[in-house]
Amino acid sequence: MPGDDWETKITKVVPDRLLISGYPLRDLVERKTLLDAAHLLVAGDLPDARNREILRKEALQAVMLPSPQVERNPKEDISKSLAKCILLDDALASSPDRPTKRTAFALGRMARYLAKLNGTEGALEGLKGEEDFSEVLFRVFTGKTEVNPAKARLIEAMVTACVDHGVTPPSAQATIIASSVRASYEVCISHGVGVITDVHGGAGAKAASFFIECTLSRRSLKDFVEDYIKQKKRIPGLGHRIHNNDPRRDVLWQLAKEAGAAGNMVEMSREITGIFTAATGKDLPINVDGVIGAIVADLGLDVSAAKSIFIIGRVAGLSAHHYEEQTRPPMRQIDFSKAVYKGPAERQVPGGALP
Repeated sequence: MPGDDWETKITKVVPDRLLISGYPLRDLVERKTLLDAAHLLVAGDLPDARNREILRKEALQAVMLPSPQVERNPKEDISKSLAKCILLDDALASSPDRPTKRTAFALGRMARYLAKLNGTEGALEGLKGEEDFSEVLFRVFTGKTEVNPAKARLIEAMVTACVDHGVTPPSAQATIIASSVRASYEVCISHGVGVITDVHGGAGAKAASFFIECTLSRRSLKDFVEDYIKQKKRIPGLGHRIHNNDPRRDVLWQLAKEAGAAGNMVEMSREITGIFTAATGKDLPINVDGVIGAIVADLGLDVSAAKSIFIIGRVAGLSAHHYEEQTRPPMRQIDFSKAVYKGPAERQVPGGALP
């Protein structure tokens, strides 16, 4: 019934189009930073220069604090490890109450956790708090202190591409349900992060492994894909439940080219849809996970980085859903299929592309 509908002002999801408070996510990826997108998700608009600097300082402060002491089983999923970090982090629990600042602080803590879990904390030594957050992300994912600005920007763009996909993904639903009973911020975010698994959020890592496996086999992509099809094995990174042409795909290809990171794997990601369609007659275009997996592989990062990129980006969206749920009656009965976007109409992202 129409009366059962409920409103969200965060993200409009329609085929081949993603709008964050009215702004196309594709353009945000190209022209804005992760912290810009985080502010937009939570506050409904992009930050001015003053607030942008406040968020940068908040995120850097969070990065420079030590990680909580967490024991990790080598076999456990990175999402479980990160959820434990979130729950055991007194710094996050006592972080600023202002939603935009707390979100920036949470992103900084996520970067610190990942550095701890991936063994790249040494690359964070020497930070002065004056760096851009893209530099932090570069250090966390590569373990290098000599930052390549274009590749740092590319890594940040991949993270930004993952920030949100509306209220229907399991991670958003888990956070919203926890928020509806007024659980604390860190508990709500940990619920969302904890359900990001190989089923939800893991396709990028699988795609990276696929492209690497194809390269190591020294077979053509065509032969490799056809062999997968004969074995009735699913090719990761193809198709999407909503999009025919993922709106985040082309901008990441372009940024990878500009960063000098578009190698053999990215080229395969451009070719694979046509090869698959020719072999099966089915149209399953490559999605954002497939592109991120290809870029991760071309950057020489561990394949697990693709899922970590997804998780840290999605924390910005989970934070927005948490705070939006706080405005509704507690413990409401939630039918996620009844959500209706009531945010701003489509509008143009100001400014040109980032350098």
